[in-house]
Amino acid sequence: MGQVPTTTESASAAFVTEALRSTGAIDADTVVAEVEHDRIGEGVGLMCELARLTLRYGGPAHSAPSSLILKVPSNLPENRGVGNHFRLYEREGRFYEHVGRSVGVRTPNCLFNHIDVDAGEFALLLEDFGGRTMVSQIAGMDAERTHQAARAIARVHAQFWDSPAIHAMDWMPRAIDPEVIGAGHTYRESWPAFLALFGDDLPDGAVALGERVGSTWETAIQQTFDDVPMTMCHGDYRADNLMFDDTTDGADHVGVLDWQIAARGPGIGDLAYLISQSMTAETRRAHDRDIVSAWYDELCSSLGGAPDDYSRVDAWDGYRVASASMTAIAVIGGAHADPANERGRELLHDMAVRSFSAALELDAASLLPD
Repeated sequence: MGQVPTTTESASAAFVTEALRSTGAIDADTVVAEVEHDRIGEGVGLMCELARLTLRYGGPAHSAPSSLILKVPSNLPENRGVGNHFRLYEREGRFYEHVGRSVGVRTPNCLFNHIDVDAGEFALLLEDFGGRTMVSQIAGMDAERTHQAARAIARVHAQFWDSPAIHAMDWMPRAIDPEVIGAGHTYRESWPAFLALFGDDLPDGAVALGERVGSTWETAIQQTFDDVPMTMCHGDYRADNLMFDDTTDGADHVGVLDWQIAARGPGIGDLAYLISQSMTAETRRAHDRDIVSAWYDELCSSLGGAPDDYSRVDAWDGYRVASASMTAIAVIGGAHADPANERGRELLHDMAVRSFSAALELDAASLLPD
């Protein structure tokens, strides 16, 4: 393989030809003659560069993709530093390498996957989901879409619920492993800068809650991990990473992108993140209990019965306490990530306000350890 691009603009026709041939996505005699680059996801994905590559072929190109998505690490030092620290780029590459085609939800087909940990090089060529519907996270998801997304991720959680397969996936950190539980240190370190940027807009009580989350992080994560069966968690399950196929209401309806934060832990965290940061406060208040119940019902249905030692009440309390830990992404991202544009700044602001509002209104602090 020749030089793997480090920016979306540097993906040449020769590179795309060689990459697609290497995985059998195109025939050995098929040639990509031209590549049109269109940057996408600005202000949506903060840790990567994304581009839609429209391909034109020289000669016959039977069953060859007309477009695809290129994903490479961010070239902004702050964002790249966060991505490297938490092994986000490697995690997503390993996800597509090991389970991308078999996980119980629709994900883009991976057409090329480059992982070189020693060189710090990562690149993905993915199926283009451009025909699907996206919902702006800033505008917020409605209750129907959120129900659909909750049931979709419940099927993933059921697939790996306390299974031998999830225990064997040592490329994916557990919630108590250093790169995940170490977020507590990063939270505390990030807190002053986060407050300087967003503190004036946070709801009453947010400062005390944030300090409590930071001081109890390791104990709370360990306690939750010990009490709830482990499964595969997406880790960044929010509106900007979901695409809906409105031509079907089947299993392929919800498409899920961006598996960089995939980890092994309690699945309810994915749901808490979705609800607390992808719905407006008003919509969340009106519908979160029904959505948690829908997630639990789908989990039970997919498992063939209620899981041992995990009741509907456990799910609701798990959602409440997880809402507190979901503030970490807003705090760490807000303090360290360069949002690059106005949309990114607005997204980080809304994530901060919504996550703290949810945790406060759910009285999550009462469930945190002393």
